[in-house]
Amino acid sequence: MAGPPPSVETVGLGRRLAARTVDYVLVVIAACVFFVFMALVTVALTPGAETTDAQSSVWAFLFFFGWGLLLFFYDWLYLVAWGRTIGKMMLGIKVVSAADGGRLTQGQALGRAAFFGLPQTLPGVGHLFSLVEALPVNFDPQSRALHDRAAGTVVIRG
Repeated sequence: MAGPPPSVETVGLGRRLAARTVDYVLVVIAACVFFVFMALVTVALTPGAETTDAQSSVWAFLFFFGWGLLLFFYDWLYLVAWGRTIGKMMLGIKVVSAADGGRLTQGQALGRAAFFGLPQTLPGVGHLFSLVEALPVNFDPQSRALHDRAAGTVVIRG
């Protein structure tokens, strides 16, 4: 791979982690708003009715295992549309193709988001996986995590 132009500065783990923290806070807020909204809608549509075991199971499943799906869709949609998430926008970084420094393809955005987000559907283990797969940023010449390598992307200032 040729990589981005030499004049482009790649981004290290610290700035990427700060951007990811902003994204996590925003995703948590969105998830909380969603759950509160759905609870209010459920109460409004069925006043006085009790929830079934199936409904409770679905909500519990979403609460415990939906995090990875939420991260996947958040990353994928923002990367396809703008090449960066809100956290990356705030920190002045973006994700580009490692081959030519250009916009991500649909496949690159999808693959990167899947490799990073979907393992986090497994509470604890998935988060540990995501932390470990990000550590190569410190040793890679282009500061690429495993999800960058899998998708053929690099994170740069810009």
